Amino acid sequence: MPPIAKWIGGIILIPLVVLFMYMAATTGEWIHYTLVTLMTLLVLGGVVMFMYMQIDLNDRGIHLKIRPVIRLQRSFLWEDIAEVTPKKGSALYGWGIRFMGDGWGYLFGGKQMLQVRLRNGKTRYFTTDHGIEIVDAFRRWQAK
Repeated sequence: MPPIAKWIGGIILIPLVVLFMYMAATTGEWIHYTLVTLMTLLVLGGVVMFMYMQIDLNDRGIHLKIRPVIRLQRSFLWEDIAEVTPKKGSALYGWGIRFMGDGWGYLFGGKQMLQVRLRNGKTRYFTTDHGIEIVDAFRRWQAK
């Protein structure tokens, strides 16, 4: 679990539990609010704690799948990529999906950050533990 997930848990989940407990104490509906609290903890906590990014390389390009959010996928075809370069300081950028100034970043706890410049002028960033392998795969594709 990434360190930011603990902060999200503290910022979102703990105040929700306190709110539901307050509402249960003031309204007297303990069973109702206990069930709501447990469901909220299971759903939000499960999504945050188990979210990860899967990176697949094949002969067509780089494919990112962010799970358990089922429909969140991004593909970068080799012919659409102009340059793949490793960047330093991935730990400084945090965790999640965010705008990085000149492009979108998909940052999910990898030790290395890659900058992918697309031929259409857009830039994408993502973190991975296998940055060198991805750069090498792109260079092999370019050599063909």
